Amino acid sequence: MTSTFTKGRGHPVLLLCALLIFPGTLVLPGGADARAAWTAAPEATPPLGDPDQDTLDELLAEALATHPEIQAARSRMDAAAARVPQAGALPDPNLFAGLMYVPLPDFDLSAEGMTMFSVQVGQQLPPRGLRGARERAAQAELEAARAEVERVEWSVRLRLQEAYFELLLIVEAEEVHHRTHAALEAFAASAEAAFTQGLAPQQDILRAQTELAGIEEHLAELRQRRSVARAEVNALLGRDSRAPIHPVVPERVVRLLEAEPGPGILTSHLMDAELGAGLPTLRELEEEALKRRPELASARYRAEAADHQVEAARRDRRPGISLMGGYAARSARADMFSAGVSIDLPIFRGRKQDQAVFEAEHTFESSRREAATLEREIRREVAEAHADLIQAREQVILLEEGIIPQARATVESASGAYRSGESSFVGLMEVYAVLFRNEIQLAHLTAELGSRLVRLERAVGAELSREESR
Repeated sequence: MTSTFTKGRGHPVLLLCALLIFPGTLVLPGGADARAAWTAAPEATPPLGDPDQDTLDELLAEALATHPEIQAARSRMDAAAARVPQAGALPDPNLFAGLMYVPLPDFDLSAEGMTMFSVQVGQQLPPRGLRGARERAAQAELEAARAEVERVEWSVRLRLQEAYFELLLIVEAEEVHHRTHAALEAFAASAEAAFTQGLAPQQDILRAQTELAGIEEHLAELRQRRSVARAEVNALLGRDSRAPIHPVVPERVVRLLEAEPGPGILTSHLMDAELGAGLPTLRELEEEALKRRPELASARYRAEAADHQVEAARRDRRPGISLMGGYAARSARADMFSAGVSIDLPIFRGRKQDQAVFEAEHTFESSRREAATLEREIRREVAEAHADLIQAREQVILLEEGIIPQARATVESASGAYRSGESSFVGLMEVYAVLFRNEIQLAHLTAELGSRLVRLERAVGAELSREESR
């Protein structure tokens, strides 16, 4: 991802040069490494529990409790739970009551001995095992619905966390830009004063003004991005789109930043790198994902439900029976009792029951293959997210421990050359620009590291906390 700080027409590097031209006038922004900025002392980062902070865990808990998409998924799960007892229940019995054989036209109930008041009760009995198979299928559908709730929760979690890290980066970037803008204004004033004294060319003033315009352009872009990210967070929380959000770096991201790199990181040999820092290996993450990913659990339960539907369809080919019993009261003759059994005749079995079995078998085969396909896709997602996170860690380490120290040494060398008249102002500005871009890139990658960690957790279906640590 391209850093915001490298976009636009100008670049705020002149203030860096001003440290040499006008010592004591300006403060170099971004001079401390980005990792230290993210894990700053209490005076830079408010202490935990500060009411002005909106920790990620607190916002996640609020979103999971109130988001309507999650509530809708839970309602669908409750509906699926209500279908389980229905699937295993017997059909409702039927009751018949009425007068029979009433003579016409006088309706004299005592004129004919066959006139009677009859009550009959019937109960249909499905084939043996059919109700159990249907209930097991409904139970599997319930488990699939429960896994779907977890999938929706992870979807909300991912969207909230990505917007949160975007907002975290923008807030830090705005602070750097404001400091830079203030420093550039001071530099422009100092350059103008030096120009009036004949100590600096007029082009330095023009360049300073150009850099100020570039900073203002960047700030406008950052304000737009902050509004979008803040609106996304607030939308997920059900708040007003402009409600203030005060992000703070999550503890698990700080631990990952401070941890030692894993094996295979920063090596010239082609070998598979691991995260280290007590985190699981790629193989362990893949195995965990196959156990924890709600999409896969849902697919497996749907396949299980389809398997039970096959059993139900096969049992439904057997004829069911119906039991009937009745009592008839007559005025002129003895009362009567009747009982009987009826059996379904599957004379259209080839077009109905057999086709139902064929349909259920192919539905099961489709569900089974979909689950197998999803397993492969999950392995790919975990491997890709794992590689992306390792890449971000490698880039942070390279910048912090290699590139930036070398760039600072180059700046010191160029500064000495400029003071002695062996180097030009433009050359000094260029080496400062390299250092500034690298430091900004380090800050950006530090934020990106959090987003990539979130994506890996989403791919695994579990937060990489100490419970998953080795």
